[in-house]
Amino acid sequence: MRKCNKCQISYTGNINRCPLCQGKLTGEKEESPFPKIHKHKTTILHKILLFTTISIGVIFAFLEYLIHKDFIITKYAVFGLLTIYILVIAVIKKYKNILKMMNRYFIIILILIFLWFLITKSLIITTYIIPILCIIILIFNSITMLVLKDSYIDKFLSVILLDCLIGFIPALLMFFNLVTSIILTYTCLLLDILIFIGLIIFCYDKIIEELTKKANI
Repeated sequence: MRKCNKCQISYTGNINRCPLCQGKLTGEKEESPFPKIHKHKTTILHKILLFTTISIGVIFAFLEYLIHKDFIITKYAVFGLLTIYILVIAVIKKYKNILKMMNRYFIIILILIFLWFLITKSLIITTYIIPILCIIILIFNSITMLVLKDSYIDKFLSVILLDCLIGFIPALLMFFNLVTSIILTYTCLLLDILIFIGLIIFCYDKIIEELTKKANI
């Protein structure tokens, strides 16, 4: 049971701050005695992800038309967005620990794409497809964490930190001269850095707590 030393009130459930004074609680966390209701948040998440999917597709199309006057990259982006959106919605409906399952599927897709590259040696894969997938992973998982972190996702921090490492893959491909255009690579790297900075600023307590747990294992 957790306790507020200022208000001298004890609380059950997995909360970090006192609802009365917002002071930090001490003691061990416990499962809440009340059932969790996720329907409202998952509905909001569906709408946000749908809006994000459409927005990313429109942005890709707009930028590519300004630069190349065609939609070669956009075709890959739209296909990837639709595929991953359907996958994410299926994961949200079926599983409790959403981020872990999403990352598991994303990593499988990345591995398959790398195998595709090893077979075909096509630089289109390393220049466009892999950076686009990494960008989608970073955006979708970050949104999922922000919307559902308090009620639906367990140990989200380690998964998001793993996503930050995944976000450096396009930069490694550029380092080994496996890309023909750096626009998507730099976009992915910039997004990756911004998400990591956001984690430090907004989730500092969670990061310290997670690192402490890892150190005590």
